Amino acid sequence: MDQLRRADQLLQWTEQQQLDSNQLQQAAGRYALQPATDLWLILANRVLLFAAVVLLSSALIFFIAHNWPLMHYFAKFALAGAALLTAGTIAFFSKVQSLIQRAALLAAALMSGALLALIGQTYQTGADIWQLFASWALLITPLVLLSASRACYLLWFLLLQLALSRYLSTQSEFFWLLASPPMMLNLALANLLILLFAEFALPGLRVKANQALVWLAALLLIAPLTYGAAIGTWDSDYRPNLLAYLLLTALLLFRYWRQRRDVLILALLVFSAITVATSMLASVLENADEFVALNLLALFVIGSSAGAVIWLKKLLQAPTETIA
Repeated sequence: MDQLRRADQLLQWTEQQQLDSNQLQQAAGRYALQPATDLWLILANRVLLFAAVVLLSSALIFFIAHNWPLMHYFAKFALAGAALLTAGTIAFFSKVQSLIQRAALLAAALMSGALLALIGQTYQTGADIWQLFASWALLITPLVLLSASRACYLLWFLLLQLALSRYLSTQSEFFWLLASPPMMLNLALANLLILLFAEFALPGLRVKANQALVWLAALLLIAPLTYGAAIGTWDSDYRPNLLAYLLLTALLLFRYWRQRRDVLILALLVFSAITVATSMLASVLENADEFVALNLLALFVIGSSAGAVIWLKKLLQAPTETIA
């Protein structure tokens, strides 16, 4: 796997414009950039193993849910508890940081959520669903830290996002559609913390190849920022969201364009800016003739999108020195 990681690192440096095509070609003479057959088999084994963990855990959850009226609650707890104990035992006796241990810890994390839901449903604790997701994320935090697994961190990130979104839904009937400006801003700031954690903390926690998690965290941050800023061009109550959008977008551009080139995050930022600019232009043309306004907006969206694609393609092809 060292060969694959080395090739992945070279390709990442090329994507970030730290290597040009000639330098990559020279590196290819020493290090193979294409995975060999045995590396494909290793990848297939990993995918199949983690797919089996997710499917078996889902099968147990659906089995309990389908047979809910037919099973005594002791049987439900015994089944879920036995699955959690089995996964924990396998993880405990497996080699540290091995693939088997990571898969077992992922199974234990999934079973922990199933057991929490089972307790809440059996004893009718009255907790809101966001509290379930928040408790689940808190409960599996030691397992996630111990696993150093991207799959476990992906589950953890999704649980945090679900807890945040479900909490917002308790404050607004239609969640984002009618969410108040402070709620949208708090969601964006919470997702900013997730992005900072993915970017700076995960490498120190022995999580290798964390780029996919950084991309996910960036998407979770940019989505509510864009929504709040687009409304802020029309509604004065959302002006703080618009200001936060401008500030954070500038910081993200500085980070992912000047400091560490990441074309995917730049693409998210550029098309987010097009969305906000289109909303701003629509607010300016609010009292204009409808035909003229619609055609101007269409021309702006088409032209700006085409320009963004050309610029992003240029970033992918040209060295950093010629772009700046």
